[in-house]
Amino acid sequence: RCIARQITRRESAFLRFVSSPMIAVPALVKLLPKVLLAGALLRRSASVAPAAASAALMRPARAGPSDEGSAVQALREALTASGLGDASLWGVPLTGESGAPLLRQFLRARRWCVDDARRMLQGTLRWRRENRVDELSSMSNFGEGMPLDKIIGKAGAGPLVLATLPGRAALADVNRFVRWRIAMQEAAIRTLCLTQSSPAFTLVMDVSGLRRFHLSKEARLCTAELSRVMQAYYPDFLAKTLVVNTPPAFACAWSLLRPLLPPALLVKLQLQKGPPPDAIADACGPSGSPMP
Repeated sequence: RCIARQITRRESAFLRFVSSPMIAVPALVKLLPKVLLAGALLRRSASVAPAAASAALMRPARAGPSDEGSAVQALREALTASGLGDASLWGVPLTGESGAPLLRQFLRARRWCVDDARRMLQGTLRWRRENRVDELSSMSNFGEGMPLDKIIGKAGAGPLVLATLPGRAALADVNRFVRWRIAMQEAAIRTLCLTQSSPAFTLVMDVSGLRRFHLSKEARLCTAELSRVMQAYYPDFLAKTLVVNTPPAFACAWSLLRPLLPPALLVKLQLQKGPPPDAIADACGPSGSPMP
């Protein structure tokens, strides 16, 4: 039950965690033994407290306040009182009326705690300034083994982004790896209409290049630092992740993991054995159209 509670507490962070294709695949493989152990412990304790164990594992994320507008206004006032009344992020004035959808994103990321959302925004603005994030270009030459993400279509109101796994050379330098993934994240965010409700993109992750070095110590160091940055400075802009070209071993691991994972994660993450076209068609829906 303790392991189940730990998985539940980290559910919100894990949903942002899978927003990067460089994190999700190694993480799922490494998570398999722990999830299987959690499942075994839950089954063992089923005769004692089945309802409590199930509720601990499947408890949904905290719901938003009854009046989201009040929370947004409180965050707007907190930013103004902190001297950030004129601040903007991704070209959106945070305290203006057009900034309300973006403020909601940060409130969701901090489970509707106004103080935590204010601190996250303050930290994000400071981190972006110190690391000159606005100057990063998605077309920069980051080096060998760092392919650029591609916008390949449209899914609902957001773009459909295709990402591939990095090469071995990309994992040799943690800082360069993180800056590369930040540039890709920034490029995807710039395609969104941040003044509309719940801006999000759909990620198509091609794992046909999955190799053993993607599970190495170097890969874990890179993904750990990237996960820290994403959780600290980015709200969730991911509508769904479609993992395509999955190898047989990965599909087998997923079949074991799936029954034990939180429903909120399963909604966001889908696996497909074959190539991308079918997944892209499903994501686009009848009203979707490919981008030029």
